[in-house]
Amino acid sequence: MLNESFIAAVTSLGTLALLLGVIIYFVSKKFYVAEDPMVSIINGILPGVNCGACAYPSCNQFAEELVRTKDTSMTCPVGGSELAAKLGDALGIEMAEPKPVVCAVLCQGTHDIARPSAEYVGIQDCWAATQAYAGPKQCRHSCIGLGSCIAWCDFNAMRIEDGLIVIDEELCTGCAACIPACPTGVLVMQEKKAERIFVACNSHDRGADTKRACDAGCIACQKCVKVCPENAIVIENFVAKIDQEKCTSCGKCIEVCPTKVNCIVRHNDTLKTKQAS
Repeated sequence: MLNESFIAAVTSLGTLALLLGVIIYFVSKKFYVAEDPMVSIINGILPGVNCGACAYPSCNQFAEELVRTKDTSMTCPVGGSELAAKLGDALGIEMAEPKPVVCAVLCQGTHDIARPSAEYVGIQDCWAATQAYAGPKQCRHSCIGLGSCIAWCDFNAMRIEDGLIVIDEELCTGCAACIPACPTGVLVMQEKKAERIFVACNSHDRGADTKRACDAGCIACQKCVKVCPENAIVIENFVAKIDQEKCTSCGKCIEVCPTKVNCIVRHNDTLKTKQAS
């Protein structure tokens, strides 16, 4: 009796499995959508890093959309102009010239420049540190310096030096995967130029508070705003910001900046501490 019950149960399950298999087979045939072979070709040209810099979750989805729309404005920041040319040749269209971008750090708060608030002992993660308190530095808008962003960089373009994240611009592809990994928002993407001047400060505190916390903090004194001949600088939320489209890299703003360590930096320039007057 037991054997007959067992055999009946196995037979019932086997029949059900067979029936479901047949249904799945016919449904897959009914709703099968053939993939355009060009998608595989375009996907093979793309870098395959799935970084999301193109605004699509994966290179394959970017390829599908590009093949479907043939939108010449679609760009892959990682591949640059050389990749754009290859994509255009494969599709028989002229792709837009992508503007190369690079990650920049809006902070200079090294151990010698930014004053500490407390010694952090715990998980070496920026987000974990912010859960305990504002962070190991007095400036709550500064680079925490524990490197949560590094784990998101697939190109080894980031490292920590003296409590501050440093970007290797030769290795950075501008994929922007690191941006959401920073809890204080000190990482931004900027157009990659031979000459680039920007305010390397992210503090939104009033000038006096910023000055107490960091020697390189922008105090929103407006001297740079007044001296800029192109009206490229504005003060927003107690920090100066430079419009890269208007900026001609004349450097007048750097000359008048009164901070002990200049909060306005020129691309590739070595930061120098000003002599105290």
